[in-house]
Amino acid sequence: MDETLIAACQMFLVPTTLLFGALGVATNRGLKLLICLLGVATSGLWIYRIWFWGTLTVMDRRVALGLSGLYALAWIFTLLVQVKNTVAPGYDRR
Repeated sequence: MDETLIAACQMFLVPTTLLFGALGVATNRGLKLLICLLGVATSGLWIYRIWFWGTLTVMDRRVALGLSGLYALAWIFTLLVQVKNTVAPGYDRR
């Protein structure tokens, strides 16, 4: 794998993983929603950066897009759950 690609993936992987930890310890619904929005934005930037990378091989591009896409789907799912909890506050499973 390309060394600069590894560095770029680490640059996005660390913040998205830390945001999952922050989501776990957040106590306020608004804060959880904000963390989810930050996670979706970070994952989106990661996909954007990999998608428009000019010198990647096909295999490196697929692996990097798979990893970033996995995080993006997890964040989108988490965001949808938080939006549902914000809209319907009577049902909150903690």
